[in-house]
Amino acid sequence: MIAHRGDSLHAPEQTFAAYELAVERGADMIEADVRRTRDNRLVMLHDATLERTTSGRGPVADIDFADLRRLDAGSWFDPRFAGQIVPTLDELFDLAERLDVDLCLEVKSDGDGAASGLALEVAGEIRRRGRLDRDVLSSFDQGALRTARLAYPGLSLAPDRLPERGQSTAADLIAQASAIGATIIQHHHADLDATIVAGCHAADLAVWPWPTTAHADIERSHGLGVDALMGDDVAAMVQELDAPRL
Repeated sequence: MIAHRGDSLHAPEQTFAAYELAVERGADMIEADVRRTRDNRLVMLHDATLERTTSGRGPVADIDFADLRRLDAGSWFDPRFAGQIVPTLDELFDLAERLDVDLCLEVKSDGDGAASGLALEVAGEIRRRGRLDRDVLSSFDQGALRTARLAYPGLSLAPDRLPERGQSTAADLIAQASAIGATIIQHHHADLDATIVAGCHAADLAVWPWPTTAHADIERSHGLGVDALMGDDVAAMVQELDAPRL
């Protein structure tokens, strides 16, 4: 059970509140997005800009960390989360150690050529903290993932399949994963079927569907025989996995 940006249906995504609630409700792994500030601090934000999930404005890459930390990252979701801050990658690692949870760290790429450097830095931190056996690196920039794995051979990769949406085949997914040494592929749940999943499994490739948030989508994805469920509602995923099978 992978919490997509934390338990982001019930708390503001990419905040301590969302991460902690995810673990409290039973998540095995937290999926979180990594970006770089202007002064090269690694922080947990999905969007390239600040408007949607903080009180700030403009690109994340144009703000210094000290100014970022003054922003409110919770009120947009609900006033009771006022004062939530944007966590750093170091703080997320510390939380993962304290709560004994795995991480899926997604390197965000905006086509600026910086993804490989960011992937290398995040992978280096995974190794430095002795977490190569539990954390995974993901991205839509598969070339950046390949660069990181060449530098850190023990690194586990979970690339997002390309293109992001539309029809796919097991052969396409296997080829994408094999090209970068990945044993996991992430795939939008709506474009998956049992034949694709079975074909990937025949090649020892695990399939992680996302974002399985609505109850019907969670149930359908689970029924395809996938290897994980990734969504915004951890309690709903727990309920599905705990449901008795007839």
